[in-house]
Amino acid sequence: MDSLSSLTAFVHAAERHSYVAAARVAGVSPSAIGKAIARLEARLGVRLFNRTTRNISLTEEGSAFYERCKRIIDDLEDAETSIIESRKRPKGRLRVSVPHIVGHHLLMPILPAFVERYPEIELDIDFEDRVADLVTEGLDVVIRSGELADTGLIARCLGEQHFVVCGSPGYFARHTLPTTPADLAGHACIHFKYPTSGRLAPWAFTHPNEKLILPRSLTFNNTDAGLRAALDGLGVAHLPVYVAAEHIRGGLLVPALTSYMVAFGSLSLVWPSNRQLSPKVRAFVDFVAEHLADRPDAFQAHVAPSRNS
Repeated sequence: MDSLSSLTAFVHAAERHSYVAAARVAGVSPSAIGKAIARLEARLGVRLFNRTTRNISLTEEGSAFYERCKRIIDDLEDAETSIIESRKRPKGRLRVSVPHIVGHHLLMPILPAFVERYPEIELDIDFEDRVADLVTEGLDVVIRSGELADTGLIARCLGEQHFVVCGSPGYFARHTLPTTPADLAGHACIHFKYPTSGRLAPWAFTHPNEKLILPRSLTFNNTDAGLRAALDGLGVAHLPVYVAAEHIRGGLLVPALTSYMVAFGSLSLVWPSNRQLSPKVRAFVDFVAEHLADRPDAFQAHVAPSRNS
């Protein structure tokens, strides 16, 4: 404990360039601050401060030591605050941003249970396919796909996304079921384009099939529209498993090429890297991760074989 008090005294003095100011913050006398730092310097065998009659400044060794000590003190304060915060009931407004397809098919089905468990959290959810800026837009947590480029954010991976190629029984009654990805050249292909860039999403096939140029029979910037087109027999769609699974089980869609599919990007919960994770954000993050892990079609490949896969 004496070592910890010496480190705290050192950090206060380094930040305020004064033993007197450090003593005021710590609630002790300036001489206590001076003695604590003197003990610390004696133990380390180096001088941490350059001292004048008016102020103090860090030496080169002191500056390097301060960076380490500051992280230690901050982590200790975080640990203490986390314990205190964990005892509080999650409540207040929670702003969430989620892609349309994820929101409709993964988040909405579990919201009733979340609202029942946390009635004091006021949910404000934006369905957005663009990449929202958490800090400038005041968002608490978002769901994103792909790699996290912003180092100012923290992510909790929910799992790998898997896709399945499928069409309606009526469509395949009129067209031969494809046995290889190359066979899709003779099919009506339903594509998804990213709303922000207009770029077509690739189809998640194994090498060397990942760069096939497929017919662009229909293109939508909305996955549910592509699903509707496939159900209506307009072509073959490349859909997330969690979107198609229910319709495959019900016989409304027929999977194809399942042995050629690979995982296509991860899905993550993301929040700003503030030092503290508030109770309401922690409750949402833990709840979503727990409940989506229970869904067999959320982050697993479609393994039921098609007739010719």
